[in-house]
Amino acid sequence: MKIFLVLILGVIVSQSSYATDPIHVIAVNGLAEHAVDPNMTVLQVEVWGKGLTAKAAQEIQIKFYEKVKEAAEKFKIKKEDMQTENFSINPETVYDQKTQSNRITGYRVSHTVSMIYRKVENAGTFIDALAASQKDDKGGVNIQNISWDYDKKSVIESSTLAEAVKAGRAKAEELAKAAGVKIKAVHRVQQYSSTPSVSSRVSGSMMSMKMSESAPTELSAGQIKVRVEVQMEFEI
Repeated sequence: MKIFLVLILGVIVSQSSYATDPIHVIAVNGLAEHAVDPNMTVLQVEVWGKGLTAKAAQEIQIKFYEKVKEAAEKFKIKKEDMQTENFSINPETVYDQKTQSNRITGYRVSHTVSMIYRKVENAGTFIDALAASQKDDKGGVNIQNISWDYDKKSVIESSTLAEAVKAGRAKAEELAKAAGVKIKAVHRVQQYSSTPSVSSRVSGSMMSMKMSESAPTELSAGQIKVRVEVQMEFEI
């Protein structure tokens, strides 16, 4: 579904030029907005493991990462749609009052992956599949962020820009007619803003995936809004 909105504001002004005669212009703003249904769910997934040694923590993390890869393969996520964003191995410490220093108690391995799932309507089922990999408190899978996007935004931006320019010219012609003048030429056109945005986002604290016995996950993707504004001046 696509929603189209156009808002135009116009005024008639005069500009001084380097020549003797001033340049008279009609100045208008054109705003166009399209809204489209997203066709991608973007997830940031953390796979982690804890152990007394760094090697033990890494082995636990690998076990859970294999389960994540199995879920990705089952839901046909393409290789290029799965990318490591961060990998870290950090010691966990406690403060020892006797020695007045930090003492290492173990290690935590974290592997953050960005995943794109292209069947938005089944995103909840995919998240449930990731949730099934959470087994114990030594390791697991966290969903850090969920957002929605559209992979053809450039096409929508182009058509939205064209609509904004078209509507701006139409308004300028209306103003010229009302003022009893004629438009001679386009003096200046500038794209003021183009602001495609993700419709909704789940963020903040990490969502620990321990929901294997809960009801199926439901997500509301909303719509992706692409907004373009232009400033136009026409010589009269």
